[in-house]
Amino acid sequence: MRARHVLVPLIVAGLALALIFWRGSGDAPIVDMSSDVSECAANLARIYAGIALYHVREKHAPTESGVRFLGALLASGALEDTAANRARLTCPGPGAEGVRKDVDYRNLEALTGADSAYAGRDVAAFPLAKFPAGGSELEPLVACDNAHGLNHDGCMNVLYSDGSVVTLFLAEEIERGHLPAGTATIPLGQDSPIPELRKLTAD
Repeated sequence: MRARHVLVPLIVAGLALALIFWRGSGDAPIVDMSSDVSECAANLARIYAGIALYHVREKHAPTESGVRFLGALLASGALEDTAANRARLTCPGPGAEGVRKDVDYRNLEALTGADSAYAGRDVAAFPLAKFPAGGSELEPLVACDNAHGLNHDGCMNVLYSDGSVVTLFLAEEIERGHLPAGTATIPLGQDSPIPELRKLTAD
């Protein structure tokens, strides 16, 4: 599952405040920063910074699932409630479902899968045993939801519990046998053929 294209290198969670200003470095291949895939990766890096700061303040990661996992970052103040940060809580991919402009991410109970084109961790079914985590404990946190097909052309991004963002390519997942031939998207949620993506939900 990890033999893919890593866009964002390992981030040390203890430096949560520094993460907010993270710009990326290292030898991992980086997609052209003008592309929607890289804009999405930058969103996910900022989301990780919010999760890390939330963890520092609350001593645990958000306990809500799906879009509420993301909304908790604004509701708690881990991410400042600004127009820019609200925009970062949804995928910018050209295939992503549009989100209404007046979404109040602080009202967690009112949030639904339609309020973000990202899918958050299904914390109810898959509680996070440890955060931050890496190595054998590495866990997916947030990903493009692919609600109506791939959000990006031929690929999707997944944010992991070490702060890395991994790009999964549809053609490679089919070639590796993770998806059947002819598959047009990379599904997530409880019915995903890829076990790690079953831990995410848009709801």
